[in-house]
Amino acid sequence: MNKSVILVGGGSSIREGLEKNLWTRIKGQEIWSCNYAWMTMPYLPQREIFVDIGFFKNNMKALEELAKKGVPIHAKTHNKYKAIDDIIKHNSSREMKCYHGKQALEKGVIYYGRMGLVGFFALSLAIAEGYNEVFLLGYDFGVPTNQQKFTHYYQNRLNVISTGVGRPQVYLLPDNKLRREVTDWAVFLKEKDVKIWNVSLISNIHYFEKITYNTFFNMIGGENDN
Repeated sequence: MNKSVILVGGGSSIREGLEKNLWTRIKGQEIWSCNYAWMTMPYLPQREIFVDIGFFKNNMKALEELAKKGVPIHAKTHNKYKAIDDIIKHNSSREMKCYHGKQALEKGVIYYGRMGLVGFFALSLAIAEGYNEVFLLGYDFGVPTNQQKFTHYYQNRLNVISTGVGRPQVYLLPDNKLRREVTDWAVFLKEKDVKIWNVSLISNIHYFEKITYNTFFNMIGGENDN
């Protein structure tokens, strides 16, 4: 039996989904929000995930309110919020040797890539918890070129403080080649019985099968947008 989850990142490719009534069509699915995604959703996600201490500092009140509404919040362990019970903390590492796949919780460490990305952390956590079908939304790893400044779908919609929003150079070198850290995503290919779908044909992450939003909606049986 499939145990499925939808991980909502922040990449600009989600705009295509929004044009096709994304939130209505995935309503009722297991949805995890990465960073700011929940702030754009018309309903609550099943989980909120973050790893960056700056995100926590800039959104403490909003996260507190989200927790009060019953949404579990998962993050990497940090002294700044070690006393906050509403945050479920996970010891984490950027070292490749710390990738343990399905045994990550047993081993007590979540690998989240050399760049320390929340989307990487969320995918590692999903695999550790036994999800065997994962749909990645907004997992773009930047944009095609440094000239394209619209990097996140909520850009100009939310007033966010982020090192990556509007800065394609976070993921791309000056010659538009991808940073070598993109290869970290290949670690998930070890999971032969986990199917990972990248719902974006333009994503810079080429290790997972890419599908269109229409294919995605058909696969999950999402509500018709008529």
